[in-house]
Amino acid sequence: MFELSHFYDYCQQNNIDIIPFTEMPAEGITMRISEDYAIFLDFTKIKSTRLLKGICCHELGHASTGALHQVCSPYETIERSEHRANRWVAEHFLTVDAFREAFAAGYTELWQLSEYFDLPEKDVKNAQSYWTEHRGIDFNS
Repeated sequence: MFELSHFYDYCQQNNIDIIPFTEMPAEGITMRISEDYAIFLDFTKIKSTRLLKGICCHELGHASTGALHQVCSPYETIERSEHRANRWVAEHFLTVDAFREAFAAGYTELWQLSEYFDLPEKDVKNAQSYWTEHRGIDFNS
């Protein structure tokens, strides 16, 4: 499972700056300047710890994979970058084993899984979709 400490530890170990910044188009943005990365967070748009964890987890996926895009990029490029970041999150934090543990503990609905993982529903749904639709995992068996 993902904890904010994972985010801060990874950023510290990889010299990634975490910069509070307001009036951004999104809650979080990862940027690269030369070889350095920075993650900008707009705390005025982040209304809960669960949302903060989801944003940090996702932005960590961008920084870890280098899956970045320009704001004016074609939709296809943006989606490819987002898919790579989401895939990284699934492979590192919302793993097959993590889902199986949640299901074994009785958490089956999306909202329940969101509470179990303490991440936004959209992040859990992205990971579940990745495992079932893209990797062929059957959680019912």
